[in-house]
Amino acid sequence: MKPRRRLAVQFPTLVLARRNLSRATARTVLAVVAIVIGVVAIGAIGTGGEAFKQDQLEAYEGFGGTATVDPVFYPEAGGDPDTTFTDAEIGRMRRASGGATVLPVVEPAGSFVRSPSGDPLLTVQVRGLGNPGAFYDAQAGEIPANWRRSVIVGSRVAADNDIQPGDRMTVLVNGEFERSFRVAAVLEPQGFADPLSADQAVFVPLAQFDDAEYGRAIVRVDPQVRSIDAAAAGIEAEFNDRRRTVDVSTVQDQRQQFEQFFATVNQFLIGIGAISLLVAAVTIANTMLMSAIEREGEIGVFRAVGYPKRAVVSLLVAEATILGLVGAAIGAPVALGIGAVVNQLLVGDPLAFTDAGLRYVGLGVGFGIVTALVAGIYPAWKAANRPPVEVLG
Repeated sequence: MKPRRRLAVQFPTLVLARRNLSRATARTVLAVVAIVIGVVAIGAIGTGGEAFKQDQLEAYEGFGGTATVDPVFYPEAGGDPDTTFTDAEIGRMRRASGGATVLPVVEPAGSFVRSPSGDPLLTVQVRGLGNPGAFYDAQAGEIPANWRRSVIVGSRVAADNDIQPGDRMTVLVNGEFERSFRVAAVLEPQGFADPLSADQAVFVPLAQFDDAEYGRAIVRVDPQVRSIDAAAAGIEAEFNDRRRTVDVSTVQDQRQQFEQFFATVNQFLIGIGAISLLVAAVTIANTMLMSAIEREGEIGVFRAVGYPKRAVVSLLVAEATILGLVGAAIGAPVALGIGAVVNQLLVGDPLAFTDAGLRYVGLGVGFGIVTALVAGIYPAWKAANRPPVEVLG
């Protein structure tokens, strides 16, 4: 027995469904295309979104044991706002954190930087820091152990302005100084998660400030040895006993907030993609209704010779399900192909699919098949419940 005949004997409903779909090629193709679009929308948005999220989360690597401490200002209190820390308060932070590294940071307003060629660097930020070697590593040059008379340059500043260790830059801070400094080192790239935005900064020794006002402090521990949460809790307990005077934020908390925010955005975009599957459901329902109307006579004969209602429903639902299966089978590889392109653009590896990203492709496939199946139920039910006498009359 030939394979097609054997298949017809074992699965007659599927063979009839395939034959019926082939009789209306244009409608069948349009219905399949609608499913493909829906599957690709969900799968590609999911895989691309996950790749982008992973790319962004990598920026938090290396900051797991880091927290920032900022003073809290109450505008309703009036008077001269105290938005800086004193040396005594920095000392209390060091004691309360249980020996963590606490670096006070000066963020002077009205600062200005000129490149070695004298060009103004308008977007560069000037920061005063006591010991950048405790927080950063040098990409070029060396961070001096006793750092007092040179500057440390962020990677983006150095790359955009062709600055090398040994060059000289001019730094102006209103009310403090205007001096030429030798560049001691260029820092390694830090990414956007760096609390000091070092890539776009020039660091000046605290010794250059006659009256340093610390706008914030950086707390750091070795996460393999100690917990940054414990250090943060110690500082909170020391300063916020009666009233909240400092805000302690760990980079890990910021990472979790970013991850939650991105998950919400991704779900929203996937919801938009799912709308295309709703359109596909309408298209398939319309296709099946048109098919049922055109085949009223055929279905009436089936019913007149004893073909049960359930068999008619099974036949039309099988046709709709085939549309969903074919659409999903085409849509899944297309979604993976688009995801590979996005992976190449974002992380440089077209095969860098995450488990979460692949789950979105599976979700698109599942939704595509279920949508087609559900869309075929009403036309099938309607066709099966028309009396044969009415149809044939």
